[in-house]
Order: sequence, then C-alpha cells, then structure tokens
Amino acid sequence: MKQAALFFALVTLQLSWSQKTDRHFFSWSDAQLSQVLTAIEQKFEVRYSYADSVVASESITLPYQKYTLRQLHEAIEIQGLLKVDKINDRYYSVGKNRKDTIHAEQLQEIAVAGFLSKGIDKFGQKFVISPQKVEELPGVTDADILLSIQQLPGVKSPNETASGLHIRGGTPDQNLVLWDGIRMYHPGHLFGMISGFNPNVAQTVNYYNKGTNPKFGERISGTIDMKTTDKIADELKADAGINALNADLYVRAPILKDKIGLQLSGRKSITEWWQSPTFDALAEKVFQHTNFDDFEEDNQLRFQDYSAKLNLRANNNNDFYVTGIVIDNHLNFNSTDADGDDKTQKMNIRNFGSSGNWNRRYNARLSHKVLLYHSAYTFDYEKNEQNAPQKFERFTKLNRVTDSGLETNFNWIVNGSMTTEFGYQLSGNDLSHSFTSKTQDLEIELDQKQFFNLTHSGFANVRYAPGTWDFQAGVRYSHFSKLKENSFEPRIFIRKDLTEKFAWQFSYERKSQITGQIREAVINDLSLENYVWILSDNKDYPIQRANQFSSGLTYKTKGILLDVDAYYKTIDGITSLSFGFLHQYDSFIHQGKGFTKGIDILIQKNAPTWRAWMTYTYQDSQNKYENLNGGQYFPINSDTKHAFSVSLYKKWGNYSLASGWFWHTGKPYSQLDASNEIVAFNNQRLPDYHRLNISGTYQFQQHAWKGKVGFSVYNLYNRHAVISKEFEREYDNIGAVISSKYQVQDYYALGFMPNVFFRASF
Repeated sequence: MKQAALFFALVTLQLSWSQKTDRHFFSWSDAQLSQVLTAIEQKFEVRYSYADSVVASESITLPYQKYTLRQLHEAIEIQGLLKVDKINDRYYSVGKNRKDTIHAEQLQEIAVAGFLSKGIDKFGQKFVISPQKVEELPGVTDADILLSIQQLPGVKSPNETASGLHIRGGTPDQNLVLWDGIRMYHPGHLFGMISGFNPNVAQTVNYYNKGTNPKFGERISGTIDMKTTDKIADELKADAGINALNADLYVRAPILKDKIGLQLSGRKSITEWWQSPTFDALAEKVFQHTNFDDFEEDNQLRFQDYSAKLNLRANNNNDFYVTGIVIDNHLNFNSTDADGDDKTQKMNIRNFGSSGNWNRRYNARLSHKVLLYHSAYTFDYEKNEQNAPQKFERFTKLNRVTDSGLETNFNWIVNGSMTTEFGYQLSGNDLSHSFTSKTQDLEIELDQKQFFNLTHSGFANVRYAPGTWDFQAGVRYSHFSKLKENSFEPRIFIRKDLTEKFAWQFSYERKSQITGQIREAVINDLSLENYVWILSDNKDYPIQRANQFSSGLTYKTKGILLDVDAYYKTIDGITSLSFGFLHQYDSFIHQGKGFTKGIDILIQKNAPTWRAWMTYTYQDSQNKYENLNGGQYFPINSDTKHAFSVSLYKKWGNYSLASGWFWHTGKPYSQLDASNEIVAFNNQRLPDYHRLNISGTYQFQQHAWKGKVGFSVYNLYNRHAVISKEFEREYDNIGAVISSKYQVQDYYALGFMPNVFFRASF
C-alpha cells in the first residue's frame, strides 16, 4: 500500500513538474479564447472548465514561439482580465476576475505585458496595441490610436498633432501607416489633431521603431500596422459612442454562422451643428494667424471616416477578407476683408483604400497569404477672391497619389526552433501636383509635375529561437524600375535572456523611401496642410536611405519594469523642405544628410489597483545641406533634446483615473537680422514646454448592454507655450516678389481642452 502511494505521488509530481517546464509552440492573432483553450488542452493534456458567456467575447494574440503552461495562463489573465484557477494538476477553471486585478507579472522570453497600460504589450522589437482594451491614458479620449502611440518613449509630436508623429528623429511622412495592408497618406482629422482611424473597431495595432520585419518597406522611420479582426461574430454586436467632436457606430454581424461575417463602422463629426468647447480650443490652436474665427452658418469644418470588412471562411484551410476605408475632411469658409472683398476658401482631403486578403494553410507547417491593395489620396484647395463684379483672383492647389500593389507571402515552420517567412511585392505609384493662379485676364501654371514608378521587392526573414536566445535575420531587395535603382536592406534582431529578470537585445535595419512630402511656399493664405506628396526623381529629390542601430536592456519583476534602449540613426538623400523658397535669398533645392542619436527610458511600477510610470528620452537630431550653413550640421526643426513624462493610473471598482505631466525642451529656430537674412540656422531655442493631462471613466453593466462614460482634460492649467516660430513671406507689392520680405509668427500650444464621452455596447 505504501509502495502504491509512493508511486502515485511520484507520478503526480512528475506530471506537475512536466506541465510547468514543458514548452510548445503557439501563435494566435485575435483568436477566440475557446479555440485557444482547446489547443492548450491538446498540447499539455489538461482540461478547462468555464462558462461560455465568460470566454465568448475574449480573444488572444500571441506571436509564434514556445510557451509554458504558466505563461499561457498569464497571457489569458492579462489580455482577458480573467482568472485561471488550478483545481489539481490536470484540471483548471477559467472565470471572471472578481477583484479586477491588474496582473503585472510579465511573460518570459520576448513579452512585456501591460507596457504603460493594459492593452499595450511589447514583443521584442514591436509594440502590440489593442485599442478596445487600452485603459485610460492621460488626456486621451476614446483610446485614440495615434495619441496612444505618442505616450511611448521616443515618439514625439512637437506641434501637438495626433498624426504628426516624429519617431526617433524621423518626420511624419517617413512613417509607414497601414490599415489591413492599405498604405495611408492622410491618417488624421481636424488638420491632424485626432486620428483618422476609429479606435472602437476591433483591431490590433503593431508598432515598430527598430528591427522592422523586412516585409515592411517604402518608409525609413516607424511602422504602424493596423489589422482589423478576422473573427466572425457569433451574434449581432454593436458599439456606439459620442463625444464633444464626433459620434460613431461599429457593428459586427454574422451573415452565415462561422462562415461569413460583416463589420461596418462609421464616425461623423458634429462640429457642423455644435461648436463645443473642445472644438473651440482646437480651432483656436489650428487656425492661428488666419481669419478663420467663425464657424457658424455657411462656414463649416467637418470630417468623417467609414470602414467595412467582409470575412469569408471557406473551410478550415482557406480564409478570405475584403476591406474598405474612407477618411474624409472638408473645410468651407467665407469672409469679407476690410476693403469689402469677398473671399472663399475650400479644402477637401480624402484618403480612400481597399484590400483583399487570402490566407491559405497547406498543413501545420506551411501557410500562404496573398494581398491586393489600392490607396487613393486627393487634396483639393481653392481660394477665390472677388474684388469687383468682373474682377477676381483664384488660386488652386491639387495633389494626387495613387498606390496599388500585390503581395504574396509564405510562412514555413522548419522545426521546433526555426521559422521562415518569404515573399514578393509589386507596387505602382502615380503622384501628381499642380499650382494655378488665375485672374480675369491671365492664368499662370505656377508648377505642375507628375511622377510614376513601379517597384519590385523580394523579402525573406528567418527566426531561430533556441532556449534563451532569439535570432531574427532578414533582407529586403527592391528594384525601382523608373528610377533604374536598387535597394538592398538587411534587418537583424537579437535577444538574449541573461537571467530570469534581465534581457538584452540588439537590432540593425536599413530602409529606403521614394515617396515623401515637401513644403510648398507659393502664395497660400491658408497656412495649413502646406505639404505636397512627391516621388523621387533621382535628381532634385533622391531616394532616401536610413540605417539604424539599437541596443538595450529590460529588467522585469512582478511589480517593476525598466526598459532602456539606445540608438543611432543616419539618413541620406534628404532635401531642404522647400518648394519655391527655403529662405529670403535662396530658391534652390538642397540635398543633404542627417543623423539622430538618442536613448529611451521607461520605469514602471505595477500594483493590483494602480500603475505609475516615468519616461525619459534624450535625442540629438541634426542635418546638413550642401551650400547651407557652411556645410555644417545644425539641429532639425523638430529637435527636442530632452523629453520627460510621469503618469499615474488608479482604479476604484468601476471608477478609474489617469493623470500625466509632460515636459520637453523647446524646438530650435533661426534668427533673421535687419536685412532679412538668416544669422545662423536653428541656433536658438524656444522656451521649455509642459502640460498636465487627466482622464477618468466610469463603467457599468446593464442587463442587455454595458456602458462607459468619461472625460479628459488636455493642458489642465492652460499654459500657452510658444511651440513654433515660422517665417511667413509677405507679398505687399511687386517689389516683395523680387526682394523677399518675411514676418516672424509665433504659434502657441493647445490651451485648456476638455472632452466628455459616452459609449454603449450591445
């Protein structure tokens, strides 16, 4: 009897130990939790008990790698806010977390869960953001996608816009922004003050700032890859909300159970009917130094975005998805000047996109994806000035971008430690712009150009993850047919777990870019959106190429996280951002190069009902151009050497509150002397910038629906700091056209801006 008892104890101990140490490969992208649990049961020979209502709405996202049973349970608890309880060595129960505990213990290997907030996780060289799961961030309403990314170290927006992301010294046009594989050229509303993507759509956002997968190309800075859910809803679900700027609706509906699903979303501004204090604060900031001060009656600023996705699961091995998106902005303003002249300005900005995806699984090791996409960006600006019944002046600006392409991608699991990914991409770019000035007597074509290019790209990536190492190496090769140029781009990422708490990582990447924005400086009363998309011609506008090295350490325990990353980045092929006049005595386009060196630091403390974090970024970004500044380097216009923030999140039952204080050094600017000449380039600094943001929510559950109400306040103490000095050219008379005259304009930060919102889910 004693021998039998001893044998049973040894078997039980062995089973328990093996479950703790065994590792199996898993990979999920927004997978239903019920399917995840079934897969875990098969691999680890365990069983789960749960109520269908508890797991029905939950999904799990994990990158491909080996996981222990404990790590998988932690992922379920963190991403689903659930509790996995051990009944014995074979049986577990999954239920609601009654205490709503925020689990801060991080997954081993490459995962850092709860980076700044629940819903923001870090996997190696990328951040994974689930907007619908993100808890309150200071000053952010409705989990705005681009504003949420700005909370991360190394991401700046010196002009306080959502879409103006400067990532590690890069400019916004150097960021690759994708929506279900569609390249987006205008990702903002209200002149970039809020994101153009509805954050309430079920989606996953992958953000890269280093060691980027070689399947991503055509931009030299950050990558923001947004993917809407592939999950087919098992019943009709709706989510609706309204805030002081817009209202939105998101619907997921099953067309054919487990086979066909439809997703629809729409967001529409309410600014045409009601100019809230939120809108007034934004308008005051956006329309500085213009006569746009009255948005009633015929003067309107409105925006909207719509998206749709059809999911088709043909069988267990073939899935098809069709996606469409529209981002639309419209401005119409009429005014009368002191001389009695009527002036009308109209601006329409639209980005339309569509894509089709086919995912094919041949077996457990080999899968195949095919993507077709189309993106169309249009910019129309028109200014009409009626001086007399038969006398008028008209100025028009047009910018067009058409981007279409094909991608085929294979993923092959070689063995338990190695995976490969390889594929081919074909993309076509057609860009054009024109500037026209017309009077009753004369029409002048100020500038008109059209560009076209066809790009062929091949890429391959290998990942080898033995034990505590993680090696990723890849390459991208592109041929630009019209330019008759090639680009060879190696990418490397290495991670090593030094101890259970310390991990080290290193990355290198080379990137290229043939499309970008330049600043136009022709006559334009409206100083907004004064950038034009162009294509490299390998003459005035060369191909941009960048190299980035980075290395860092991560320290993590159950309650503490420290993440440090240093980097050095070089850029070649940049041009002076000028389309006509760089400054008062120069009308040439200058080519140059630049570098950025910096370090990003995050310190975070986690507890069951609160979280506190601090970020610090040091960044030195400089450029130099031929025949300017004596050929010497000088700080770029958006350079802010030091940036610091400290934030706190606290939860009381159904209530939660987040606050954050943000500070950075001022941007550089140049000085003009009495002769209207630049004394030195960017040798002066604006005053330091700082603000305090807060956000709060209350969540409640009704019988058939759940709701959330909340508020946010941006710049609580209403500090109006100067964030930019601009040299605006004056055209007082004919002589001013020949001999330049400039006026220095100070642009101020966004003041006190409140916002409120209400959301309901059915």
